Amino acid sequence: MTMRVRTVLMLIVALTVMGSASCDHYNCPSGATFGNSSCTASGSGLGTGNGTGSATAAFAFAIDQAGTIDGYTLDTTAGTFDPTTGFTAPTVPTNSGGVGMVVAQKQFVYAGFGSVGQIYGWTMDATGGLTAISGSPFAAPFLADYGAGVGEANMITNPAGTLLFFSITALNEIYVFQIGSGGVLTQATGSPFTIPFPFTPLNLATDGAGNYLYVVNGDFSTHTGSGIAAFVIGTSCATAGGVCTLASVPGSPFSTPADAMWLVKGEPTGQFLIGTSGNTVVYSGVDDLHLYTFSITQSGANAGAIASAGSVVTQYSPYSIAVQSNANGNLVYSFGFNDTATAFNPVEGYGISSSGTLTADTGSPFSGVANGSWGQFDQSGAFLFAYGSYLDTSTNAITTLLGPIEVGTGGALTQPISTLTLATPGFWVVTDAP
Repeated sequence: MTMRVRTVLMLIVALTVMGSASCDHYNCPSGATFGNSSCTASGSGLGTGNGTGSATAAFAFAIDQAGTIDGYTLDTTAGTFDPTTGFTAPTVPTNSGGVGMVVAQKQFVYAGFGSVGQIYGWTMDATGGLTAISGSPFAAPFLADYGAGVGEANMITNPAGTLLFFSITALNEIYVFQIGSGGVLTQATGSPFTIPFPFTPLNLATDGAGNYLYVVNGDFSTHTGSGIAAFVIGTSCATAGGVCTLASVPGSPFSTPADAMWLVKGEPTGQFLIGTSGNTVVYSGVDDLHLYTFSITQSGANAGAIASAGSVVTQYSPYSIAVQSNANGNLVYSFGFNDTATAFNPVEGYGISSSGTLTADTGSPFSGVANGSWGQFDQSGAFLFAYGSYLDTSTNAITTLLGPIEVGTGGALTQPISTLTLATPGFWVVTDAP
């Protein structure tokens, strides 16, 4: 994994590779905290939810490199974001932030660990407690073969939460698991699927309808990409015992300069992908002040094919993006860090029109709310969580923070509930109650 002067061990948006301990791509100045520009979070720690969704609480889970999964509860009635009361922390491999973590169907939580070649799975109850799924941990020896590094989205689910996908960079392969009764994982018949060299599968995404899988041809050393491969997810893939097929979409891979994305995300309607090239001074030597939109062909012989549908100029280079996933969601937010890797940039927000046009939200960029290098929505779309790690040079200690942000009318962001300090950097997920 690449070493940098400003970090102890590098995470791509707080990730780890093959069990190595790690932290984020940058450190804030000595003594700095979390939030706008200087890493400081504002907020009274009080307040009730009035966002766009109906959630009254959400849960967060994070890999603790001491060897546990830690659980947290967002209580909008009490106005708190704290460790979950009575939570029994499941045991996982030590000294690893994992290679991915996801939630399926608002009830199953999965984390992959390359150091042991296993996928751990738990069922989540209404209080945020986790119980091991029958058969967990599941054998996945291929997880030891990620190669040069792990992106934010090498491990994803489809929107229905019935399939689990892994991209394995070193093997040029995509693995597919079916999520069956009780959350039990079964490697799909037909998996793994080979992507011919020199395509290097890295970050993954599906369209919002779950019909297509999109795979970025990524370069971990520069955190950029050079193309996008598209596959039709066969209708029997999510059926227990069904043969899984990933048929290449006509014209795939899409490798024009306009397709050079590091990360893409599907929006709820399934009509568009939102992407960032990932170009930042810290990694590739240049900033790219744009977010990009791709239209998805909806039917016909070329269904699933993508085409550039424009871009919007951003104030800061987007390193990572979060797209609102609820049925009526049309918001996207970008996250990143400055050119000297000494602070996170403010969160920027945009609305997606029915034609795929991105328009900046009123008040964007948002100061006074938590920021970081990575953001995630809960399923309701009412809350956006911002995550980041930094090295406090006065103590030589890594601090990892997770802040809940309330999403209001028109995409406005506020943070009435304070940021929480986590134990160690690693993969994390947020979810509404089942």
